[in-house]
Amino acid sequence: MPFLPCWGLPGSGKTTCLRLISGFERPTSGEIRIFDKVFNEVPPNRRPVNTVFQDYALFPHLDVRDNVAYGPMVRGIGRQQRHAEADRMLELVKLGGLGRRSPAQLSGGQRQRVALARALINKPRVLLLDEPLGALDLKLREQMQEELKSLQETVGITFVFVTHDQGEALSMSDYIAVINNGRVVQYGSPQQVYDLPRTRFVAGFVGSSNLVPPELSEQVGAASRWHSLRPETISLVAAERAQISGRLHSVRYLGSMQRVQVRVGVHSIDAVLPASIQLPEHGSRIHLGWPGNALNPLEDDA
Repeated sequence: MPFLPCWGLPGSGKTTCLRLISGFERPTSGEIRIFDKVFNEVPPNRRPVNTVFQDYALFPHLDVRDNVAYGPMVRGIGRQQRHAEADRMLELVKLGGLGRRSPAQLSGGQRQRVALARALINKPRVLLLDEPLGALDLKLREQMQEELKSLQETVGITFVFVTHDQGEALSMSDYIAVINNGRVVQYGSPQQVYDLPRTRFVAGFVGSSNLVPPELSEQVGAASRWHSLRPETISLVAAERAQISGRLHSVRYLGSMQRVQVRVGVHSIDAVLPASIQLPEHGSRIHLGWPGNALNPLEDDA
């Protein structure tokens, strides 16, 4: 089963997409299909999905075990059985032995795991996650990214993960849906979306890319249309091997790398080069080259 991030700018429709899948919003057209069955008219409590929210929404008056066991309790499952199921879920998310604590006694990462356990105990076929790592600091966020991916592989169900974070989407996903203005503008593997963006929006939003206009594309021997060119695919070359030449405009030191901006007439090209490369003086003539497949043609739609 896949790990599928929905990725886009704030306000692009990512959370609305989750609410449509879960049944809290109804589509004005089209169909909501979950494993090839139409769910448009099925109420939320009868859909095979569960949601983990960014704020976790834990019950402060219940301990951790009873928070996790809440779903089975609503379904009428006896106390002993639901507590045993809750304890198994807590072991799964690495919180074994913490069932008697209150949510207030847990760290942000632990509360996030409780919310996951509470969702998984209901045995959904699809788990919806609405920016569940957004409230965590960077180090814990990175740790939880790895744990979420590992958990998804362990339980073997589909995760639909809403995020606006590029690193999360690329590193965790099996497939990515990029959303803009309520529309999926590209869907595919992380490699496909990154290496072969379809539009100027995707090329500029997914990572960093040079958007090469038609007149500059013609200058480098390509078709007269918009292209994308990733800065890390560009290298310094001798003049006779150059696809394009220009003047060194700026250099930004990035530790192991340096970001170089080259002016080509009225246009600019960014390249990411190893920090060990010695560059000429500011304003000097500089020559750039790239592999033949690095220049990616874009659709007319921006």
